[in-house]
Order: sequence, then structure tokens, then C-alpha cells
Amino acid sequence: MFKSAFSFAGRINRREYFLSFIIFSAGVSIINSIVTAIVTSYIITDSYDVFVYWISWMASAPFTFFYFTQGAKRCHDIGISMWWQLIPFFFLLLLLKKGDLTRNEYGAHPRSSGNNRNRDTRDNSEYHYLSTKQLENPYIETRNLLNKSKLDRLISEDEYNEKIALLDIQEREYNEKKDLLTRKEEVDKIAKPILDNLDKLVIDGIFTQDEYEEKKKELYDRLLNESNQSRRIKIANSYTKRIFHPFKK
Repeated sequence: MFKSAFSFAGRINRREYFLSFIIFSAGVSIINSIVTAIVTSYIITDSYDVFVYWISWMASAPFTFFYFTQGAKRCHDIGISMWWQLIPFFFLLLLLKKGDLTRNEYGAHPRSSGNNRNRDTRDNSEYHYLSTKQLENPYIETRNLLNKSKLDRLISEDEYNEKIALLDIQEREYNEKKDLLTRKEEVDKIAKPILDNLDKLVIDGIFTQDEYEEKKKELYDRLLNESNQSRRIKIANSYTKRIFHPFKK
């Protein structure tokens, strides 16, 4: 937090912007009080109010610049130019509006709490909403209910077999999605340090945003292919062990 606080580059989240607003407000208030006390005690002038205003403005300039740079990065987080913050009361929108979930033209998603790259670059695909915490098979209970319904003679044997066949298809699709998500998370874990280094090169101007996206796609394609190949080898080895298991002593 507050990394490169006086820089216009990058993005910050709502929490950092809110803290910046508090620091700016408190800093300006304290400086104004100090300047007013000093002027009142030691300086006698007919232009008292104007004098206090200009002295306070110059003394609080670092806080104003800090707040302006933080506002610029908050604007970047929601994908707009920093000059929007000059609109009266626009800071309320900056305090409330969520930032872009993915990388935008101003940089990567701000990592406020050690978020990994997978979370920073999450998309809106159906796999994002399928949590790997769902370790239990959600279709076990359905199978038990179908079996109980058959035993209670609520459904016939043919109906039971028909529903079980449909359930098999749904369960297979579910397992394929869960397996794909698991492999995607493994790839994200490997890709994160590589993409972080590439991200720094983009910030330094060595790579463009388009080159970054192209390199990212190439990296993910390669890692997914390697993951798929490794998975096929494991499956083949598993089948081999099953075939030759009866011949082992």
C-alpha cells in the first residue's frame, strides 16, 4: 500500500484511495490550524484572510499533490483518465465504484492483499464460478435419492435407469470442468512469477501491452499443453499398472 505514492503510474483500490483521502484531509486541516495560529500570534496585517490562505495553500501543497496522484491511480483502476477527478464531487464515485477486475490499459489489477495472478486476471467464464473447494461429489446425494425413490416404488426400474444415465452425463461434464479448473490453477501458479517479470518489463516500456497479451497467451498455451501431456502420461501409467497388476507377485 502507498507504493510510489507520488507517481501517476499504475492503479490503486478503493481502500487505499479512502486512506489517501483521510490523510489529505487531516494534513490540510492540521497545517491550516498551525498557520492560522502562527499568523494570529506573530503577524499583523490588513490582508489577514488572504495571507492565511496563501501560506496554508503553499504549506499543504505536498498533501494536495499526493492526493491528486492517488486520485489519478484510482481513476486508472476504473479505466478512465485522471482528469475526471477534477469534476466536483467526483471523488465520491472514486470512493464507491469497483475497479476493473482484469488488467486494463493502465496496468495490472492492484494487489492489495497478496492476491495471486489467477485472481487478478480472473475472467467471466463459467469455470471462475466453479470452486475447487467443492471436493465432494454433489451427485452422490442425487443418486441416493433416486435409489430411495426406486425402493419406495415412486419410479420404475426403466425410469430409474433413464435418470441414472442422464445423471452420468451431468456428472461426467462436472468432473471435466473441475479437472479443467484444477489444471488451470496449477498453470496459473507456474505462470505467476513469469508474468510478474513480464509485467515489470511492460511498466518499464520494454514490451507493449499487445506484446504482453501475446506472450501471455503463448505461455498459457504451452503450459496447458505440457499439463495435458503430463496428465495423459499419468493416465497411461495408471492403465498399465492395472493391466499388469494381476501378474505381480
